[in-house]
Amino acid sequence: MKGEGSVLRTSLLSVLVLLFSASASAQTGGPRDHLGVGMALDFGGEVDFDQPGPARGWGDLDATVGLRGHWDHEVHRYISIGAMLRMSWWEPDYYYEGVGRSFLLDPSFRAIGHYDWRAFRFYGGLAPGLTLSVLNDDYVGVDNPAIGFTMSVTVAGMEWWFSRKAGLFVELGWVGHWFEHDVDGSAPDLDVQISQGLFEFGFVFGV
Repeated sequence: MKGEGSVLRTSLLSVLVLLFSASASAQTGGPRDHLGVGMALDFGGEVDFDQPGPARGWGDLDATVGLRGHWDHEVHRYISIGAMLRMSWWEPDYYYEGVGRSFLLDPSFRAIGHYDWRAFRFYGGLAPGLTLSVLNDDYVGVDNPAIGFTMSVTVAGMEWWFSRKAGLFVELGWVGHWFEHDVDGSAPDLDVQISQGLFEFGFVFGV
């Protein structure tokens, strides 16, 4: 019985060592290109509408849902550059309650600084780019679409590579949008500014 118990413990220990070794080496000599796909669930923040008259105001934001994809290419041991594409749907809270969700499409340049440790990559960075805004039909007299600018800041990002080709990512930070819609008639243009906390997560693949 003692011999069987010893063999069982040795087998379990060997399996744990094998799993840990595979996980620990997942980033060692790994692929230089990382492709990520995932979801956005941005939180908090507010939207400012800057137009003289009754349309001027502000509102807190409900959670903004969205989809995103990104590509990072490692140009240095600690630096990667690439691109990101986000689609998101935002909605004001109580001030303009019930107006429905509006659409944003953000193609962005992406640059991150990172540090790899075992199966993990810790990073932060910036993603400046353009935004395409389409306001929902409740904004009567406002022309669609509008072109503006976006900036997202990843304060804390992490990838966990559970194999040499696939992993999970999560990002926390801040995202802002600035754009201007034409208004029918002689009314001034509608300037919109959106600022929100960033929370995004998904899968990442090495290619």
